[in-house]
Amino acid sequence: MHTKEQLISDMRALGINPGDTVLMHSSFRSLGGIEGGAASFYEGFLELLGEDGTLVIPTLSYGTVTRDAPVFDRNETPSCVGYLSEYFRTSVPGVIRSMHATHSCAAVGRLAEEITKNHELDLTPVGPNSPFSKLPKFNGKILMLGCSFDSNTSFHGIEETAEPPYLFDRSAPIHYTLKDGERVIEQEALRHHFVLGGVHPRQQYSRVIPLLSEDEVSFGKVLDASCALMDAKAVWEKGQAKLLEDPFYFVEIPI
Repeated sequence: MHTKEQLISDMRALGINPGDTVLMHSSFRSLGGIEGGAASFYEGFLELLGEDGTLVIPTLSYGTVTRDAPVFDRNETPSCVGYLSEYFRTSVPGVIRSMHATHSCAAVGRLAEEITKNHELDLTPVGPNSPFSKLPKFNGKILMLGCSFDSNTSFHGIEETAEPPYLFDRSAPIHYTLKDGERVIEQEALRHHFVLGGVHPRQQYSRVIPLLSEDEVSFGKVLDASCALMDAKAVWEKGQAKLLEDPFYFVEIPI
């Protein structure tokens, strides 16, 4: 079993510093075990970030909030993207969750309220009010911890700015109901379609990595997990530029 002190040392070596704003995609199993489990993991991470830092975790619910079950409850709807995500949502003190049917995020720290507010105004999964889209404005970092670099949800926001032909079926909006114990919001919103010519393009978001300079991405191990830490602003700017040049650059179309 690894220790919290090892975790902090590895994260610091990867390039995470006090005061950073970090959005993390993760696989808990990839860490190889840490004394104290998820509680110790988040204690160490937040200790490293300090009082001026902010940690943002996707708490996506696209797997359970669907056309057939279109109700999202900010307080009750579980995350469908792993143990660390759901633990963060339910068990880390002070966490604030954004209000969005399928692509909410939760955050804790200095910028938590600002980065999560107004997400309910977006009628697409990763619109301009999403924490993913706001991250570059706060000079944030994207941490891929032990998971595929292709699972970088920020790229859905980049795709929305260019709208490649596989992204939306605008003829098929969904009526969602959003609840948080105080408000009930009814809305017609879009999901990502990811169909082109009857086939499903495969996400290849790791293709952004060769576009980044050495000071915009770093690689290393956090405990047993293979990780990449990317500058969010660089990811968005270079990803957008490449997508406008080639709308199919970040997908693979099955033949």
